[in-house]
Amino acid sequence: MKKKWLSFLTAAALAFGMFAAPVTAAASEPDLAAARQDFYEAVNEEELEQMEIPADSGQVSQFTLIQDEIDAELESYIRECAANLDSLDEAGGEYQLGALYLCALDTAARDMYGYGTVVNDYLKRVENAESAEELLDICMEMDRTYSITTLIGAGYTADMKNVDENILAANGLKLPLSKAYWTGTDESSAGMRTLFHQFISRLYEINGKSAEEADRLAAQMCGVYQSLAPSQANPEDYYDPDKMYNVCLVSDLPAFFNGKLSLETFCSLYEAEPEDKVMISEPVFMAAAGSLMTEENLPLLKELVKCSIYRKFSEVSDTASLDALLAFNQQAYGLEEKESLEKAALSLVQGNLSELCSRVYVENYFDESSKEDVSSMAEEILGVFRSRLVSNTWMQEETKKEAIRKVDSMTVNVGYPDEWPSYMEQIRIIPPSRGGNLIDNVLNCNRLAMQTNIETRDEGGMDPTDWSGIATFEVNAFYQPSCNAIFFPAAILRGTFYDKDRSRAENLGGIGAVIGHEITHAFDNSGALYDEKGNYRNWWTDEDFETFHQLSGKVVDYYNGYECAGLPVNGAQTLGENIADLGGVSAVTELALSRGLELSGLYKQYAKIWATKETPEITYYLAIADVHAPSKVRVNAVLSAMPEFYEVFDVTEGDGMYQLPENRPGIW
Repeated sequence: MKKKWLSFLTAAALAFGMFAAPVTAAASEPDLAAARQDFYEAVNEEELEQMEIPADSGQVSQFTLIQDEIDAELESYIRECAANLDSLDEAGGEYQLGALYLCALDTAARDMYGYGTVVNDYLKRVENAESAEELLDICMEMDRTYSITTLIGAGYTADMKNVDENILAANGLKLPLSKAYWTGTDESSAGMRTLFHQFISRLYEINGKSAEEADRLAAQMCGVYQSLAPSQANPEDYYDPDKMYNVCLVSDLPAFFNGKLSLETFCSLYEAEPEDKVMISEPVFMAAAGSLMTEENLPLLKELVKCSIYRKFSEVSDTASLDALLAFNQQAYGLEEKESLEKAALSLVQGNLSELCSRVYVENYFDESSKEDVSSMAEEILGVFRSRLVSNTWMQEETKKEAIRKVDSMTVNVGYPDEWPSYMEQIRIIPPSRGGNLIDNVLNCNRLAMQTNIETRDEGGMDPTDWSGIATFEVNAFYQPSCNAIFFPAAILRGTFYDKDRSRAENLGGIGAVIGHEITHAFDNSGALYDEKGNYRNWWTDEDFETFHQLSGKVVDYYNGYECAGLPVNGAQTLGENIADLGGVSAVTELALSRGLELSGLYKQYAKIWATKETPEITYYLAIADVHAPSKVRVNAVLSAMPEFYEVFDVTEGDGMYQLPENRPGIW
């Protein structure tokens, strides 16, 4: 699904009666002629005219409109907790929410504590490090204890090839900004690099450097990032397990850091053995960054660590650093105003106490009746997908059986988890009235999360009902390939996506298309590489996989023919999401036909969920970094590939929505 735009820098078988209902055009509709030319604009014309991008945002969409409503609900609840903190149970979730919110708003305490005792101590140790190895030791300690990742980071995750076990994953220095900004030669990329340079320079000034020295250091940091960027993976590569699953031994790690990484320190901190396996997603990039680990580069390495810390904690430290971050976001994404302190405070609470916010949202604002209905709809759409696999003509029986097994094994999660995670009960936020400060409270949340990760490394096994990392209050939906499960958080079961009083056809065009989208992700160019348990395993015959590759190539070519706001769509970068869009809408179309429902309402609702306005800066950012096609393209390109759409709206050759039959892609 669509992810948040701002990133500083993530059924019953229906084979019979499929076409029992006649496909008719609503000829009397006044927008029919316009719909044939540009369906997205025709359906959303009035909505787009009324939409206004908030002054402190770069985008307005159906996602953000609903999210704003939910955020207002949560903010009201959290403010009430903060106002009545003394009457709340100190061990309860409401107390933690109110206390952290107060810390975020306490500007005097933020300016007094700055980076707090812990981070200031690390900064001193970094400055006093006498060798590259000592510096890496400090970096490992920061990461292992407080999840402060600078030159190295590690943690345990499910082994992609054996999800019943966990594996250690390691990474090195991470680049701020998207790769395309560092490598691009166009005006927008150069402008973003300039803004980032100014941001880093400002942080250095806040931390005691003269304007001249701050500018020099910022230029040096940006130079390093730009030199490393070509070695970084492209956006679409992160969805390709063939490229991301690289396993070696822990004993091999020092070689990635130019021999400066202490194996003894690493094993001690992360409770590993030299012969243990470790997964490295980007070995080429990690080696490139690791080549900087020399004694001659020690001053440079120290600056890279300090720069990472300044950036990482600009959101939670002093108000001058926060203002620098908000000013950068404002300029980088074309916002009229900086985000307010109150809005930033809410984001901090949501980000650091996500599970508590999730529980509050479900218990206080979620319409429980939608859960059963949407769950039933999901099972119906799964049934459609299954029947399509049964009747598939390009897959051999061997592959087809594996695909059907995957659909039959898929877990559907709607609304919220059956049980809330218990580790959150251990969090204790110290409010300002008791001497608490924001950064130390945030670090304690990080410490608990990191310790939990280490302690549970031997438990193994991916739980398809585990909602870890998925907030019920965020308007989104997910397919998790490592456990073959789909998730539809409570937040998306409202507004334009779902309304129990709306017609079934319209809900199929809204949440139904979302459900079909997530199911299809199990068979996109990335999801298709995982089996029914979530293991990264090739279950295809060679011939079928080659056919799938050819069909995927047709999707790439098709989307390469589209553009939005003058920017070409990158068909390879957006391939997985495009396959999911095409499969999802095709599946709900078939389901609607089998139920005798009117397709015009379904297609209109599908167009409505993508109504979007955004600043030019956001449009450009999404074009170079997002794996989703632009919203307008997600409507027009998808519907132009549906044969039924042509019948419903009488689209013929010469119309803007027309595509030659041989050019219309379709896999699932």
